[in-house]
Amino acid sequence: MINVIKDGDVYNIYSKYDPNVISIIKNVPGRKWIPAKKLWTIPNNMLGWLVKEFQNTPYENQVVIQTDENININSSIDSTKDIPNIDISGVPFYVKEGAKPFNHQLDFMRYAINRRNQGHVSGFIVADDQGLAKTCEVMNYALYCRNRYNYQHCLVIVCINNSKYNWVEDILSHTRGKERPYILGSRLKRDNETIVCKGGKEKLEDLKTGKMYGDKSGEDLPYFLIVNIEALRSKSGRQYYLSEEIINWVNSGKLQMIAIDEVHKNTSPSSIQGKQLIDIKKKTGSRVEWLPMTGTPITKRPTDVYLPLKLIDGHSFTNYYKWCQQFCIYGGYGDHEIIGYKNIPHLKDMLQGNMLRRLKSDVLDLPPKIQYTRYVDNTPYQEALYKKLEDDMKSARNSILSSNNPMAAFLRLRQVNGSPELVDPNLKVDKNYLKYNAKLVDLLSLLEEIHERGEKAVVLSNWVEPLRTLYKFVSQKYNTCCFTGTMKEEVRQKHKKVFQENPAYTVILGTIAALGTTHTLTAATNLIFYDEPWNPNDRVQGEDRIYRIGTTSSVNIYAILSRNTVDDRVHNILYTKEQISNYIVDNRPLDMRSNPDLFDMLLGDSYKQPKLS
Repeated sequence: MINVIKDGDVYNIYSKYDPNVISIIKNVPGRKWIPAKKLWTIPNNMLGWLVKEFQNTPYENQVVIQTDENININSSIDSTKDIPNIDISGVPFYVKEGAKPFNHQLDFMRYAINRRNQGHVSGFIVADDQGLAKTCEVMNYALYCRNRYNYQHCLVIVCINNSKYNWVEDILSHTRGKERPYILGSRLKRDNETIVCKGGKEKLEDLKTGKMYGDKSGEDLPYFLIVNIEALRSKSGRQYYLSEEIINWVNSGKLQMIAIDEVHKNTSPSSIQGKQLIDIKKKTGSRVEWLPMTGTPITKRPTDVYLPLKLIDGHSFTNYYKWCQQFCIYGGYGDHEIIGYKNIPHLKDMLQGNMLRRLKSDVLDLPPKIQYTRYVDNTPYQEALYKKLEDDMKSARNSILSSNNPMAAFLRLRQVNGSPELVDPNLKVDKNYLKYNAKLVDLLSLLEEIHERGEKAVVLSNWVEPLRTLYKFVSQKYNTCCFTGTMKEEVRQKHKKVFQENPAYTVILGTIAALGTTHTLTAATNLIFYDEPWNPNDRVQGEDRIYRIGTTSSVNIYAILSRNTVDDRVHNILYTKEQISNYIVDNRPLDMRSNPDLFDMLLGDSYKQPKLS
């Protein structure tokens, strides 16, 4: 055994004499041989480097680390149980016409009001489960603060661009038109009816003038203002002018609340927009109340938690570097690769004291969510094409593993299963095409079953290209809507609205990236993954589009998998064998560079790397 024991500022390494072990230890910067004690030492911050050096060697499983830093010990987030029993009978709560507030939504108001009354004026993390209507909760609390504390404006920063339209729709419907949210940078076309969203300069003009649509003599900006996170990157010379104007608004008393939707997306403290959020916090202190929102607070990713906790004064770390040194284990050349985490129980304590978290299973009596896995056998054509690509990959194993993104090589294999025309340009998408694509045939059969039940369906794919082929065949039988990142915003929003409201339109096709998060699609009771995402969290997000408040009947979740292919093996690794923690580092799904054995697993258990002679 190789015992690595923490001793103050160093780790002591105890091992029987083995020249191979010694040569590995000597690769670690800062290592020292202590003759009097007959042991090696390494600095505390080199532990990750040491672990990295032992990886993929015969000694990897012999390393035993003893430390008080809780190496790679995870802590799950507990639901918030202690809701203060304060009287909110006089506080109005707005919900859609015909609905009434859920108990958990009223408890949100109790929690928020009580927290502020206790002196926590910088806000808290809103971490309710997906589908519990966090938008409605935050909107109502913002309106309470306007009435109680005379807040002038609430700014909503969305970290997924198309979410800004969801916020407009939700605020309008919940307040029944009494509040008219405004997307910064909106401009009217010549017909004075069509609204388009412009860039940073137009957003700045709105804030400078305090007027809507760039009309200096027009209406004042309303209470709710909405902007996308990328807008904070707007720059002139060295000045990030939009961030600076937000700071001016806060310090002049015009803006008292900032909500950040999906704060775990696109807000890394090392990104430009993340740095701008931190700069706004630094220059405004506690003059603005922050409400970072997320449905997936993952303590296995402390890199995500620094910023939201910083905004609400939830920790005292002065910079991101010190935070990472406290919670991340670095290794490898350049000392930039995160290979593990530490002190997560401490991080959990910080989160629990500054977060409101409820699960759907705790607060809603939702109907059942039923999972179905549908296996199909590839056509002989697909099998031959798949086998050729597979053989090519085996021959190029080493070059694939040494590439920047080894998983990209498996994309073409997945395309063979669902969209072989993307791999074979000679395959025509014509009347004979279905003879060559078994997965599409199964999808059409499944949609026929769903329509016989009189139900609607959402169909998701990782990529746009397969949806073009799907649309050609699906739309021949059913009125079909679409929602992808390549469509104009006003067009895809129209498609979503039609799907939700028009009974005649029964299918919507979308990419997981564009349609699989933030949207409400409760008109459907069926969701079909034409190809599953690489990341289990993305799948859960997708499922929650139809499984949320407003769901009144059981929902069906389908995954169509090509048997004995990469589809099948990805599903087994990510969704059934619970081996996620072995292959995901910092939420990068199927991290093949750190786990080269994945290459062999995804190509089938029968293939093993030949031994070197």
